[in-house]
Amino acid sequence: MQLFVNDLNLKRQAKDLGIKIWQTPGFLFMMMGVITIIIMTATFFISKNYDDPQILIISESLVVIFILAIGTSIVRFVEQVLKLNKAKTEFVSVASHQLRTPLSAIKWETELLLTKFQKGLNKKQLDNVENISLLTQRMIKLVNDLLDVAKIDQNRFILKKQKMDLAEVAGEVLEELTPSVADRHIKVVFDGKKKLPMGLGDQEKIKLVIENLVNNAFKYTTSGGKVEVRLSKKGDNLIFEIEDNGVGIPEEQLSRVFEKFFRSDNAVRYQTEGTGLGLYIAKNIITQLGGRIWFESIENTGSIFSFSLPIAKLK
Repeated sequence: MQLFVNDLNLKRQAKDLGIKIWQTPGFLFMMMGVITIIIMTATFFISKNYDDPQILIISESLVVIFILAIGTSIVRFVEQVLKLNKAKTEFVSVASHQLRTPLSAIKWETELLLTKFQKGLNKKQLDNVENISLLTQRMIKLVNDLLDVAKIDQNRFILKKQKMDLAEVAGEVLEELTPSVADRHIKVVFDGKKKLPMGLGDQEKIKLVIENLVNNAFKYTTSGGKVEVRLSKKGDNLIFEIEDNGVGIPEEQLSRVFEKFFRSDNAVRYQTEGTGLGLYIAKNIITQLGGRIWFESIENTGSIFSFSLPIAKLK
């Protein structure tokens, strides 16, 4: 039902596609339907008043010609959109590859300065180098996200399916990321000792999914808040859940959470960093591995993001 309502929202379609309202597929389809009904009705009355079969044939031919004309316009529009999308994806892929090399060089140089030559730097110089290192890491994360999105759009996002310990991966992520929120006194709860069967998935990519979910929970939880990670078994699946008592997502934006580049109004309001790609990538990873990802969120109350992974079968 929601998809049907979205199809009727011509203003939103025009904004999303960067075109005028009368050029949107929804408008063209509606006009085709309306005019077809008008012509068919006129044909009915003409056929009642005239016995000449030629008039009926001409009327029906006009209907067919009109439908073909509108249909051709829609096909051309779709082809143009697909060509532009392909060109955009290829550009993003090439540009991201080209950016990787200089960013990696900057990262190595800053790490060298911070590890080998830190004593030769004064406080201001050290602060500048640390800032460069931090910004470089953010840029590398963005480039990697763009490359992953390009691969997803080109159906080249290949994942390995292997046995993996979900609790171990979750524990590693929390160990790496929890120190970043120590100054905000966010309480992190995780029981990593629960015995669970091995999951089936790409360990590196599942780690990326968990990193995205944990980072989001940390970013949108205010100081003194709480983030809880839970793992469980349900049927033939392992379930990962992360709950926070943060700012939540506005109800009218819930349907757009997994869209590319989407960031909720709360993200902008609290000036949190992000590209709007993390959840889009996470959904594609989990779906491709045969799992499912979902969430519950209430504005100003908090969110629960969850995903499932198949349990690895014993041989």
